[in-house]
Amino acid sequence: MKFRFLFPVFLLGILSFSKSDNERFKYYQPISKTQEIEVLYLTWDDSTLPNFVKVSDYKKYVDKAELFAHCFYVDSKDPEKRKFKIPVTTDKLIKKIPLKIKGKFFKTKQFDDTFPTPLFEDYRKTGDLKFKTENGEFLVFVLD
Repeated sequence: MKFRFLFPVFLLGILSFSKSDNERFKYYQPISKTQEIEVLYLTWDDSTLPNFVKVSDYKKYVDKAELFAHCFYVDSKDPEKRKFKIPVTTDKLIKKIPLKIKGKFFKTKQFDDTFPTPLFEDYRKTGDLKFKTENGEFLVFVLD
């Protein structure tokens, strides 16, 4: 008898988690078709900055301040894909070895409260991000 009351609470918990986990995707606007790109991972002092860049843009803008304008975030609806925890992948990213990824580019003006960092949206809303983007839009590559 007690389980009958717990099930709706359990179901509600699952639905609310699923909704909040995918909250940011409702703000994403597609700007490309599915494609495979070769990327490099960049390390910045500021953890809110986008860490990925196409290899072609990296070579073109490597010594220029314009490089940042070509950087983007990498996201996925699958939280495991977002982590890049596969040892070979992580090693490649650290050593700046190009990595091929498949997905689509999106633009967005906001995220949720977990991606790209838990405090990112607070910084964006208060104007405390240490960088500006064109039209206040962020570029995101969503993995397939």
